[in-house]
Amino acid sequence: MQADAGDTTGFATRPTGRSEAGGCDLCGAGRGRVVAEASPLNARIVECAGCGLLYASPRMSDAEMDAFYEQGFAIDPGSRLRAGAGLPNQRKVDKEKRQSTDWALAVIDRHVDVRGKRVLGLRCRTGGISEALAARGATVHCIEPFEANASYARQVRGLSHVHVLPFSQLHAFGETAPGPFDVVDVLAQHVLAHVASPSRLLSEIHAALVPGGLLFLDEKDVLHPALHKTPSIFESGTAHQYHLTERTTAGYLRAAGFEILRCEIDPHRMSDFRHIVSVARKPERASEAREPPMSGLPEMTETVPSSLTATAALDCRPALNQKPSATPRPWFGPSGAR
Repeated sequence: MQADAGDTTGFATRPTGRSEAGGCDLCGAGRGRVVAEASPLNARIVECAGCGLLYASPRMSDAEMDAFYEQGFAIDPGSRLRAGAGLPNQRKVDKEKRQSTDWALAVIDRHVDVRGKRVLGLRCRTGGISEALAARGATVHCIEPFEANASYARQVRGLSHVHVLPFSQLHAFGETAPGPFDVVDVLAQHVLAHVASPSRLLSEIHAALVPGGLLFLDEKDVLHPALHKTPSIFESGTAHQYHLTERTTAGYLRAAGFEILRCEIDPHRMSDFRHIVSVARKPERASEAREPPMSGLPEMTETVPSSLTATAALDCRPALNQKPSATPRPWFGPSGAR
């Protein structure tokens, strides 16, 4: 399928395959290949030659990121463009509960009893998960980038420890919500794709957890589109500085020093893409050796369905609109544990 030269919503974003110098946030490799040019629907995307991380190049500066979420982001009902100076639409809040809160609580309850625990809700949205955990007996601190969401958490849900931090500064959560924490919950919305450095954020989360503490993380897998409707898997918004996969999510967790208990596509969580659910533990002893981030993981070619590679997806609209017939075999955790 071909596109006119001026068609910025179609295949004018066809990958060039040329190499590019740069710095990978995950493995530090200095070279990659361009897999998608910039368009109104995506940043220019590079695939790292070392680990396969897919990332925007160039990435937004902190100032650019702050301006974007303040002036140009309207996906979240709590964003300034959607909510203004008020609260998020109640119908959207109810949808948030159906889509993420109930699912997230089931994931957390399988691994920990939060009674008496200190919990950090990172990117808590309107605080649905945090409210439920507080009702179970946890002391909960919340971090949220959008003021309208934070106001809803305070005014409607009655949560008292709610702090606003922009995406560019999420790694600095410890300045307003100091640890240690027994649990860090990042299940309300996928976060790593939106921050300046997932590596830095995960390192700060690791440092804030008590030994044996748990991280719960949700992320979209760009190589498993479900209801995605554009020709390119990367055309999901210029907000995405990173496009994660099971493999690179697991690599990030290992690089930060976590022991991975679960990192797999969850059959109960789906939006435009299938979602990766991760449960990771901070080792009990600081002396426990860290594994190399990508050691023991499948080769990159094994992470991509045979009919849908990062490059081929740009030329295969039918494949993008098909739901996977089966959940991929997980790399970590029991496949039958849901």
